[in-house]
Amino acid sequence: MSSIPHDQASANTTTPHSGAVAAWLWVLLAASVVIGMLLFARHLAQPLSDNPSAVVSAPADLIHHTPVSAPQTANGDAEPMPGNPLPEYPAEALQAGIEGDVIARLQIDSNGRVVQLSIVAHEGATDPRLDDAAVTALRQWRFHPAMHDGQAVPSVVQVPVEFRTGR
Repeated sequence: MSSIPHDQASANTTTPHSGAVAAWLWVLLAASVVIGMLLFARHLAQPLSDNPSAVVSAPADLIHHTPVSAPQTANGDAEPMPGNPLPEYPAEALQAGIEGDVIARLQIDSNGRVVQLSIVAHEGATDPRLDDAAVTALRQWRFHPAMHDGQAVPSVVQVPVEFRTGR
């Protein structure tokens, strides 16, 4: 047996005011959506920190040769300062067409100076002249130190150095 009424008299269960109630429910739903959108837009307009000029960069495993122009003021990794010298391609290696990447691991002190440097990997050709050129330049690099709870702290970064002949 079905519980659905079969005649028109028992099927009409609406009251005269049910249309007005449904309209009010739609108005309330629309108002709730509009209020929610306004609150979300207000949330998006607020700065993420108390200091809107703070620079917070995404952490990176490998730091490329693009210098950062402003120091970090929040928690974050050490970032190279502008003006760090790029490694010079050794003339003999360049003429011989030797190409490769040297990946160096640098220990940075809380003042942003390189205190220890080691070559941790190579891609392509392994040539001591490329290693020496990378080490010579990277020892001169300065960093905005890593920050933790607003304090400069020692850190370790990896820097890839690419040697390409451009042929």
